[in-house]
Amino acid sequence: MTDTTAKTRIIRDLEGDLLDSNHVTRRFFRGWLDGSYLGEEHYRANKEFLLAHHDKPKKLRSWVIAQFCNYTACDADCCPSYAQKVIVGAIDRDTLEKLNAALIEDALDLIEYDLKESAA
Repeated sequence: MTDTTAKTRIIRDLEGDLLDSNHVTRRFFRGWLDGSYLGEEHYRANKEFLLAHHDKPKKLRSWVIAQFCNYTACDADCCPSYAQKVIVGAIDRDTLEKLNAALIEDALDLIEYDLKESAA
């Protein structure tokens, strides 16, 4: 088995169409949000944040970027700031902004039922 660097692992995971909601990295990110990586406390904290801030675009954008970098860092065994540096260097600005919007939608899916229930 060959040893790969964190940068190589991150870039590999970003290959393909990240705007496709079925992309493996997007699916695993949803698993990060739903507590599959760090457990129920993480899920509850994510849900609590999203319920409190789902209508605050700037706050939501910053949060989802931080969460995606944390997820990527966990997966690549590096620090979140390094993961963010690699992500920003690997994806063109336009695609990155579209990805941020898609990740926000992925996050909001976590609370979709709760929002519908509170509106009813």
